[in-house]
Amino acid sequence: MTLAHGWGCSILLCAACGGGRDVIPESHDVHGEVQDAGREQGGYEYIAKRTLAVVGLAEARGIDGATSSRMTDHLADALEACAEGLSSQGKLVDGAARIAARIEPDGTPGGLALKIGPGDAVKANAILCFIAPFKMTSFPVARPDDPPRGIALEATWGPHVQGIVGVGGRGPG
Repeated sequence: MTLAHGWGCSILLCAACGGGRDVIPESHDVHGEVQDAGREQGGYEYIAKRTLAVVGLAEARGIDGATSSRMTDHLADALEACAEGLSSQGKLVDGAARIAARIEPDGTPGGLALKIGPGDAVKANAILCFIAPFKMTSFPVARPDDPPRGIALEATWGPHVQGIVGVGGRGPG
């Protein structure tokens, strides 16, 4: 057997060995904060249910639980009142939206990232009843040594509201 023939066989054998299972097991690394075992079903930290609206607190960073729950209830109340007004005018539609925002040191929301369900009427309902009340919300002023703060909230509303998708959990209201 020649040297070239030997190398060819070695390469062929190495190529034939592929297709097996990886020898490194699947990783389940967790980065960031560990989720609180007391979270509501569906992964929400807190859920505020009303007749025409549901607001779920998806995440709160650097904000204590009592404050974030109080803000979630405040937004659910504002969304409910607005939805009642739109319903009486025949302008309420089923919709959903998500707000993720940084909370500035002075307590004002900033850097909003918005996701709104499709449709012009849904967008109008979201802006009027969910986004505007959130922008007018004031959080406690941060201390100089506080970490960066942020919050993510998801809401659903309308005449046929059943809750936030995937939530079979509890909540006030």
